[in-house]
Amino acid sequence: MRQPLKTTWRCEVTVAGGVVQAENAVTPTQALIWMRVSVRTLLSGFDPEDRERTFRWLDHGQWEAVIRLKAGEPYTYTARAGASVIDWSARPVRALPADAVTAIPCRGTRRCGP
Repeated sequence: MRQPLKTTWRCEVTVAGGVVQAENAVTPTQALIWMRVSVRTLLSGFDPEDRERTFRWLDHGQWEAVIRLKAGEPYTYTARAGASVIDWSARPVRALPADAVTAIPCRGTRRCGP
């Protein structure tokens, strides 16, 4: 029986283009909560201008993120900490539900098991 693909949200923190942390969220709201917590963790190291902008975003500037994520669109928030540019992103991805994945049976000369 075919199971439909499920939408989840891939959340990542990247520095200099390399992923340093990643999580999967089940809902757009969960993705935004993950982004908020992660941003707040590094907030004290941001440049002064980005720190102020981020305080505003955390306080009341997330409507764009909510709208985009609920519409199935990606969202990215960027801040600077010294010479580093840090990106927080969330994007929808399609995946099989975990309970839909089954083992491939062993047949013929293929060795199965230990």
